[in-house]
Amino acid sequence: MINQKKQVGLSLIELLVAMVIGLFLLAGIAGSYISTKKTSTKRDQLSSVEDNGRLALEVISNVIEHAGYLPPNLGADPNFSPFIRNPAEVLSAKCTDGTQSIKNKSLFQADRVVADSPLGDSLAVVNYSDNRIFTDCGGNNLPSACRLAPLGAKAKAIKPEASRIYNSFFLNKSKKQLMCAGSRSAGVEIIAEGIENIQFLYGVETGENGVKRYLNATDLAVSGLWRNVVSIQVAVLVRSLKPVKDNPESKIYTLLDQPVITSNDRYAYDVFTTTVRLRNNN
Repeated sequence: MINQKKQVGLSLIELLVAMVIGLFLLAGIAGSYISTKKTSTKRDQLSSVEDNGRLALEVISNVIEHAGYLPPNLGADPNFSPFIRNPAEVLSAKCTDGTQSIKNKSLFQADRVVADSPLGDSLAVVNYSDNRIFTDCGGNNLPSACRLAPLGAKAKAIKPEASRIYNSFFLNKSKKQLMCAGSRSAGVEIIAEGIENIQFLYGVETGENGVKRYLNATDLAVSGLWRNVVSIQVAVLVRSLKPVKDNPESKIYTLLDQPVITSNDRYAYDVFTTTVRLRNNN
């Protein structure tokens, strides 16, 4: 009679040991994945803070550089100011094709002109247009029928007000968005996300030696030195779009002359600043 060996399987203890080892390996893999995912999310959010901060400064800087621009063939206008301090200063006129130069005048409300607030300033400026400068803050073009004719060309039968481009920057505080209202925009447009606060200071030159000092909009209104503004400082506090910190914390950030206390949260914050020369205020 031939003896056959019985097939021997795993004992219960061996099976339990194998399961424990497997669980440890699985926990290690899961931990590594979660850590990698967390690091990737944090990197992406910090990158978004950088992108939104730079975008906000770039768009605002481009508009400020054109503020107060007068085409060469228009001549001097002693009553023209690059700053909009009252919605009534926003003037719409007919272009040569019969259309209005401003698409939606109601966008320029009282809280969207030059104003000073600890929760977020607003800035509104205006410039004339020709075939070189004809775009508002939202990237919308003023039609050629509204632009002043180039120097030496046959003049168009339009009111100078028809060639004005108005731009306003302000915050949507509840959604943390930097908004733009342009005279060629049908509605307000989003410029950048995650904007917690924005502050402006106005560089004023006084005296024969050209001494410069920076004032906020409130102090500038009291002094009445709008014609002496030669530069504008801009500071934005940008927040990540998603929480990235392990534990909530609050910090104090100084935006120019304004201290800003952030909420006790897990978001990442950063401050971006620039100074823009106002070339056309004279």
